[in-house]
Amino acid sequence: MVFGFFEGKVEMTLGKTNFAFGETVSGKVSLKLKKAKQARQFKVTLLGVREITTYGRDSKGRSTRNKRNETIYSTEAILDGEKLYSPPGGEYEFSLQLPQKTALPTQQKIEGAAGTAFTAFQMLSGTGMSSQDKWVVSAVLDIPKGIDMSKKLQISVQ
Repeated sequence: MVFGFFEGKVEMTLGKTNFAFGETVSGKVSLKLKKAKQARQFKVTLLGVREITTYGRDSKGRSTRNKRNETIYSTEAILDGEKLYSPPGGEYEFSLQLPQKTALPTQQKIEGAAGTAFTAFQMLSGTGMSSQDKWVVSAVLDIPKGIDMSKKLQISVQ
């Protein structure tokens, strides 16, 4: 096959996709192989990423927008270790704990009338910053000197 594609896949199911902070994310991961694969490990990761967008103006007065991602939470569970994974594969259950909301880094905000005035100024001048938190559960079969097999699912955390 071309560069190892179609030699297998990872499938993941979760009991639900909407969670509250502090809950446990549980699910099943299936490894479906067409041929044996030597791998370092098979793991599942829960990752929280804050996407920060900064708005401004350049020296010519044109609007600019810059995006950056910041990891705000990461935890993982090793489902299986280094070995030769044989067809047809296997099924693994996992549970990962979401953090409490108070344990996450916060965005600095100006409260009260001063905050309202500052926000209005940012809107009128076309400058400022916004952020959005995204949560992803991913399962990865780590294949040395090859293309990893993986599956990602986005979840909602409120």
